[in-house]
Amino acid sequence: MLLGWGAEIWALAVTASLVAGVVRGLTGFGFALILVTAVAVLAPPADIVPISVVLDLFAGIRLLPYVRGEVDRPGAALMVLGALPAIPVGVIALAHLDEDAMRLGIGVAVLVATLAIASGVALKSVPGTGLKLGTGVAMGLLSGSAGIPGPPLILLYLSSPLPVATLRATAVAVFLAIDAIALVAMAAHGLVTAELLLRCLLLAPAVEIGQRLGHRLYGVVQPATVKRAALAMLVALAVVAIGRSVGG
Repeated sequence: MLLGWGAEIWALAVTASLVAGVVRGLTGFGFALILVTAVAVLAPPADIVPISVVLDLFAGIRLLPYVRGEVDRPGAALMVLGALPAIPVGVIALAHLDEDAMRLGIGVAVLVATLAIASGVALKSVPGTGLKLGTGVAMGLLSGSAGIPGPPLILLYLSSPLPVATLRATAVAVFLAIDAIALVAMAAHGLVTAELLLRCLLLAPAVEIGQRLGHRLYGVVQPATVKRAALAMLVALAVVAIGRSVGG
């Protein structure tokens, strides 16, 4: 045991951090989806969700300087505004619900979001103010409860006519802001401990290596290829998480 985790959890967490870092560096999103869904199969969600928020915050700080010129600033501001009141509600659920109930919720949310993204729903115009605020509310709830704010934003931008570079950059900026707010809310509920921060410190090198590799692959590997592989992996992880929660 190391910091309360056995060897199997550490092996899964390091591998997931590396893979999630690659996907994040290449696409700008997917980090928390992969890390939380994978590690929650073996560890309690209340353990891995705050870790994901801390590591995603670290990854966002490292990546933002490379993409800040492509950020949809008005859209990002609206989504963060929508997320503000919803994050504390999600954190309350994380702090008080049974771990199998949370694992089931995370699995179902990831599965539904993944299938929706894969379906290729398309908007004919750039999303408006109301849709961006609503997306922010959904992101806040998912961030606070499961550490996975990405699906609503991914659905919004991948289904819109905006450039892929805008999606990648805006995702980085919005996740950075929402992660910072969620971390404060989680700390207020006693979910951020010294042991948890030490786990983050040990996982950070894997995230950094993965993200550097993903950033180098940007423009070399086709984003569509990465998207298909990530979606397939998320479906498998979500099914396993659901099965684990039902089976206890």
